[in-house]
Amino acid sequence: MKPFFAALSLALLSCTEEKEIPTFRVAAAETETTPAPAKNKEPRPLRWLAPETWEEEKPGELQLALYRIAPGITAAVSRFPGDAGGTAANVNRWRQQVGLEPSPDTGGEAIALAESDTEARWFELKGAERSILAAIIPVDGETWFFKLDSLTIALETARPGFMDFLKSVEIGSTAEAEMPALDLRPPASWEKQEPAPPRFATYRIPATGPDGIDGDVSVVPLPGEGGTNLENVNLWRAQLRLPPLEKADDPALGETTPSPAGPITLIHMTSAEPLFSGDRHAAISAAILRTADTTWFFKLTGEAKMVAAQRARFVDFVRTAEVR
Repeated sequence: MKPFFAALSLALLSCTEEKEIPTFRVAAAETETTPAPAKNKEPRPLRWLAPETWEEEKPGELQLALYRIAPGITAAVSRFPGDAGGTAANVNRWRQQVGLEPSPDTGGEAIALAESDTEARWFELKGAERSILAAIIPVDGETWFFKLDSLTIALETARPGFMDFLKSVEIGSTAEAEMPALDLRPPASWEKQEPAPPRFATYRIPATGPDGIDGDVSVVPLPGEGGTNLENVNLWRAQLRLPPLEKADDPALGETTPSPAGPITLIHMTSAEPLFSGDRHAAISAAILRTADTTWFFKLTGEAKMVAAQRARFVDFVRTAEVR
């Protein structure tokens, strides 16, 4: 794997004892438009890697990502223009959410990012029943929030995974770095959505029937090899509550098929237990495409019957992708 990210060193300005400080890194900006690469004129994107045991859920109206860690424990990512009301207002809002009185002293730990005018702040707000761990990251006129909401009794169990989550956060480079763009030809019935980082493209497959569940199609580029097929497949299997595979030659790792962009690995999997209401199972169809210095991940997620019905369209969609 060729080097892609330049590490950011962190200077801790204030801290409390025995607290682990997240490490943020600078990354080359990724292109989110097709078919040609674009210069970085917009606010730099952030991207992250959630622990494989976290279950991705549909984010709320103001969220970019939402994860279910355990009963009563969630993590969310959101982004707002400007200062989003300021640090004090947000911290005091969180204090009220966990049953603490507002305070003029927001506390927290300030972390200076080398080679950047961005300053991330880290907060811990512990209430009698619920607690919040959160980071505030201002970047190019926007404010990003990474927030863990947990039962206080389970906070220490959830803390290590959330700290790893924060360590994975990467901020786009100010350099006009280019990343390969991709020509995509989605089926006419798929509805294009605005992709949130780290996605390159997002499509919604409308549900059929009043109790139907929308399908989700994502296209995500990662630099370099993007992990082994075994690692990635086990990540998706964990989302379906399937046991991990142990061997790199397991047939469940999928099959390879040619495409104009290069060999593509196709994987299909279905949950062994119902994960949706109405005793409905979930399924994932995924594809891995490795090109030059980038690995592209295509993923169709939804109710098992819907995924089965869309599988042929998904495979055709992946096979027609072309790198520009």
